[in-house]
Amino acid sequence: MSGNASPAYRYKEVAVNTANPLQLVVMLYDAAIASLQKARNCMKRKDIEGRSKALNRCISIISELQTCLNLREGGDIAQSLDRLYDYMKRGIIKANVDQSAQPLEEIEGLLDNICSAWRELVQRSPNTPEAGGAPRIPADTPPGSARQAETQIQTLNISI
Repeated sequence: MSGNASPAYRYKEVAVNTANPLQLVVMLYDAAIASLQKARNCMKRKDIEGRSKALNRCISIISELQTCLNLREGGDIAQSLDRLYDYMKRGIIKANVDQSAQPLEEIEGLLDNICSAWRELVQRSPNTPEAGGAPRIPADTPPGSARQAETQIQTLNISI
């Protein structure tokens, strides 16, 4: 990080560096949603370059989420998300070509629904990031449960 980075940039950097895996997924969804909103605003202003950049960013984020899916162990959920991500990317490309905001609104709704589920997982998770970024297992958790919770977090990190 350079010495002249804006406070907003520094805040985001600290948030990312201290987030647990579940929180990082929520951040990715939030960024994808924000990119779609920006693209729709650019469409209204006839800002072709801004629209294209925002949509490309959203496709990149969705592609990253898709790449992280564990299709072998994720079962039906991972397979469904994979198909949904493909659908979203095709919709974004079509919206860009047609210069239509309607598909973007639909995709934003889909992303928001999925993000809500991830937010709920974050709220239910007993783990919080420590200075090293690793999830913390509460001291009063029985040994078997701690191992199970730790494995759950690692599986979510790999399977998303």
